[in-house]
Amino acid sequence: MTASVVRPGVGALTPRPAPDGLRMWTVDQPPVSTLYGVPVEAHILLAGADGLDGADLPLIAEVLAGVDGVLLAALRFVHDALRDDPGFFGLTPARAAPPLAAGPTGLPLESPQFTFHDDGWLLRFEGRLPVCDPYGLAVLFEGTRPVGLEDLSEAEMIDPD
Repeated sequence: MTASVVRPGVGALTPRPAPDGLRMWTVDQPPVSTLYGVPVEAHILLAGADGLDGADLPLIAEVLAGVDGVLLAALRFVHDALRDDPGFFGLTPARAAPPLAAGPTGLPLESPQFTFHDDGWLLRFEGRLPVCDPYGLAVLFEGTRPVGLEDLSEAEMIDPD
């Protein structure tokens, strides 16, 4: 396996085991969110050969540098979606009222994690909304703008070995 590499704005990246045909790199010093009070894990998952070809390193650096702004944009997006379609989250309008009243930063979402791909990236949350069981909720991004949600409840766990 390739040794760790350092990229400007991203820092040290360490290769990790990944499923066949993919390679994964993990940011060694993930950014710390003041909103959550914890580091936000960041992974780059790419198809093909070794190396970081295909990774949008300038975008990754921008996201990591603006971690709380990105998290807040994602939380606002989720909050708006919950207001507009509580059924997507597995809630009735009445059951959606308490998390909506808590505002975007009061949503029952935790453990944010960035995953960057060859063709985009997402921010995954674990949480206490029905849609989050068992693998979480993904906020899909174009650049630094949230554009969609993905229900991961039907996803299959990836075994890197």
